[in-house]
Amino acid sequence: MRKDVTRDPGAVADILDCAEFMTLALADAEGPYSVPVSFAHADGVLFLSACKGRKFEALRKAEERGTPVGFSAACDLEMKTGDRACQWGYKFRCVIGTGRVRVVTDPVERRAGLGVIMSKYAGGDEFPYDESVLDKTAVVAIRVETITARLKLS
Repeated sequence: MRKDVTRDPGAVADILDCAEFMTLALADAEGPYSVPVSFAHADGVLFLSACKGRKFEALRKAEERGTPVGFSAACDLEMKTGDRACQWGYKFRCVIGTGRVRVVTDPVERRAGLGVIMSKYAGGDEFPYDESVLDKTAVVAIRVETITARLKLS
C-alpha cells in the first residue's frame, strides 16, 4: 500500500465527517453514472436519501442484483502551485470504497437514517419531520465493504 494510503478507522471516519458530499459510482442500463449526494455515516454504514429518478433506480437495481456500488469523498482540498507544471496539484484527504446497497423500508429505521444525515448537516439529535414527506422519502443504507483513506498533505 502507498505510504499516503491507510485503512485506519479514525482517519476514515474523520474524512467522512468533514466531507460535504460523497460521489456515488453506479451503473444502470444507460451505462456508468456518477452522482454527488449528501450523506452521513454510522457504524460502517453510509446513509443517503433519494426519492425517485436515475440515482434511486440505479441504487434499487444494485440492491436487487447484489452488486456493489463505489463511492468517494474528499475534504481539505488546497491547490499547490509551482514554477513547473509537475509541481501543480492538490493537497487533500479522501476516501474511496465500495459497499452493498439496501433500501431501508422500516419506518423507524428510515427515520433513524435520516436522523444520522440531519445530525451531520444540522447538528443536534431530534428533528421534526413532515410525515407526508417522510412517507415519500427513501433512505438508502450502504454497508461499507472496502474503504481506504488517502492523505495527500504535501
